[in-house]
Amino acid sequence: MALLKHEESLMFHDAVFSPEGNRLVSVGNQGMLYLWDPTQSFPVSFKHVYKGTALSCAYSQDGKYIVTGGEERSIKVLLAQDLSEVKSITGLPATVRKIAMSGNRLVALLQNNEIHIYNTDTWEKIGKPRYAAKDSKIVFSSKGDRFYAWFSSRIYAISAKDGELINVFNTNYGIPTDLTLSTDDRLLAVGYGKADEVIRIYDTGDFKQVKAVKKNGAGDSATGMSFFHNSNKLLYLSNAGNPNLKVYDLDNGTHTSVLKGSATDNTSISRDNSKLILAPRGLNSIRLMAII
Repeated sequence: MALLKHEESLMFHDAVFSPEGNRLVSVGNQGMLYLWDPTQSFPVSFKHVYKGTALSCAYSQDGKYIVTGGEERSIKVLLAQDLSEVKSITGLPATVRKIAMSGNRLVALLQNNEIHIYNTDTWEKIGKPRYAAKDSKIVFSSKGDRFYAWFSSRIYAISAKDGELINVFNTNYGIPTDLTLSTDDRLLAVGYGKADEVIRIYDTGDFKQVKAVKKNGAGDSATGMSFFHNSNKLLYLSNAGNPNLKVYDLDNGTHTSVLKGSATDNTSISRDNSKLILAPRGLNSIRLMAII
């Protein structure tokens, strides 16, 4: 395991692997974007993208672009090769909290709960704004035809083509703490807090529940969730007492502890399932782990 850090005053807010897994990008409180080689403990390149805090970053599906969002109410699109800026979307009504990209669609979740969708061929905004909780995740399907988000106890499947609602699912259970989608798009895992079951897994075809994970103790919640690629194994953080990062094998029902004592809001797994990023918000280091 390696700790990636650059300056003591730098607080990371997001980090994610490139599609090929040979690079990772991070953003933080100084408005800086850092590009890392996972085999090294120092950045190979960096760029100042905002005067204020950068809150979110993502790669395009082909790895050609990096997109960022932050407190300046703008979205920056950079070439991954040299970090040169190719587009800046400014004048947004609120801080950009989350950002995601798939195919020729870019989705941004703003502090005022609005979801904005852009066509990256024309940079025109698509459809009317949708709404999600400001701490929701934005999760694209592997096909890129839809994405998922939550608001209160409802989970939305939204068309990436035109922004129209495909489905609205009321969990009738609780407010999500996290969500992630299996790489074959069949299973949607939803994390919860203050509930007897901290993870429920649903079939995306009919939203029927197929699996559940019971809480590990008082105050438990599930965060940092990611499915391994081409696998029915789910990575998640159990937050009962001492945080415990676990792998849940849906096929045999086992839970394997991989790391204790490290909180995380976000995780990212390389495409070959060999490396893992733990990217907590507001800490001065990113944990990079090898998966054996």
